[in-house]
Amino acid sequence: MKQLNKVLCLILAVCFVGIALVACGDKGDTSAVLSDTGISGEASAPVEDENKFRLEKEDFGGVTIKILTDKATDYLSCEIAPTTLNNEPVNDAAYNRAALLSQEYGIVLEQVYAEHQGDVAAKAKAQAQSGLDEYQVFVAGVIYMASAALEDAFVDLANIEQNDYIDLSQPYWDQKLNDSISIKDRVYFATGDALVTDDESTWAIFFNKDIANDNQIAAPFGVESIYEIAEKGEWTIDVLYQMVKAATAQVGPDMTFASDTDDTWGMVAQCYDSYTFMVASDESLTRVENDVPIITIDNESNVRAYETVFNMLTDKQNIVIAEQAGVANCYDVMTQVFANGKALFMPNKVALVSDPTMREANIRYGILPMPKETKEQENYSSTVTVYWCSAMGIPRTNVDKFDATCYALEAMAYYGQELMTQEYYERTLKNKRFEDTESEEMLDLVFRNKSYDIGAVYSFSSILSFYTDILLSGSNSHMSTLETKRSAYELAIEDFLANLEG
Repeated sequence: MKQLNKVLCLILAVCFVGIALVACGDKGDTSAVLSDTGISGEASAPVEDENKFRLEKEDFGGVTIKILTDKATDYLSCEIAPTTLNNEPVNDAAYNRAALLSQEYGIVLEQVYAEHQGDVAAKAKAQAQSGLDEYQVFVAGVIYMASAALEDAFVDLANIEQNDYIDLSQPYWDQKLNDSISIKDRVYFATGDALVTDDESTWAIFFNKDIANDNQIAAPFGVESIYEIAEKGEWTIDVLYQMVKAATAQVGPDMTFASDTDDTWGMVAQCYDSYTFMVASDESLTRVENDVPIITIDNESNVRAYETVFNMLTDKQNIVIAEQAGVANCYDVMTQVFANGKALFMPNKVALVSDPTMREANIRYGILPMPKETKEQENYSSTVTVYWCSAMGIPRTNVDKFDATCYALEAMAYYGQELMTQEYYERTLKNKRFEDTESEEMLDLVFRNKSYDIGAVYSFSSILSFYTDILLSGSNSHMSTLETKRSAYELAIEDFLANLEG
């Protein structure tokens, strides 16, 4: 405790000289709890402030909570319970959080890795069937968590009777996910400030500043930069498409898609972007009405928006869809083309800034929110990729350690807000990955307007691939495709609701 008091003194001293980190966006404003990496080189857990953490302090006597994740992303390997310090802000903040839970609450976090996210879901299902309690928490992309939830693998986090430790209404839990997937007030997995991979999975648009400047891309719109258009709320698909066509530069007889291409593409994209641009247009696959998911693909506004998206993404002279290019490792090639300065735009998840190819790129680039359908649209809207947006669930076989697990998840979320969010968002994402304040403001827009769709999360009869299948077919058969698949979608929704009742 003396050592902890010393840490508190150090924290106060640092704060008095004016060093403060403040988290932005949906995550809320928080005061940083700084780590002491002093002479010993080992981080000490920050002192827990009982006036801020909503739960009464308890000591669980050194209980170990085993958490199964996968190795899919760099952050997932360190955002829960890293065992060493490595001077990376997120890793060390998570280390401090784990140390705090151990020292202050007697909860030891142990992270175990599966090879793939699908393996996490499979293990959750198997554990539910066997009745064993090998793992107390499972963490994977929401689409994988949803598949396990459909087989009754997890407890309902919104209606826990044994204790009142988890409160999903708190700002450190992602309210948009809760609201989007809640049916009959049931939530079987959750995300928020306990993790950073939820933010990492948010979709945005990267753009090459040099191409934009050399071609005076923004000039026809009466501004000096694309940022100004986005700030005014006038960043639309039509504006994007005009810029795409203005930036394309063909060198040889045909446009080529290769890492060493000499051509410049207006945009490099992937078939999934047929969905991300629809979300950006404030459209969805489904919406929830009276606790029932309703298909929205046949709404007039949806049909109109997809026609705009389809017409743009099938312009093969100015835009290349990676999967249609006929090259191996098409996603790697797409990233390399952009990193080599041979594309103006590239939609992708925010996490791409940490990709080695992007970190080594010798270009100046910025980031923008996904464009609106029209400037009259109230807000920008960015989907998360349901494959990589991680969430946490407690298996229903967790009995002996259930109270400690619930307490641990609430503490992880709260102290994630206090310790990890600003380290990721301010120090790593903004200060290390982007060189301009405008990109920082754009990131605020992106994260403030994250969007989830229960149809994408649970992918009723593969409804998530509806738009991408049409794009890949090359013909906009929107309504006829829906009519051939509607019954399968509706049956999947019925099965989903029956599972909830069961």
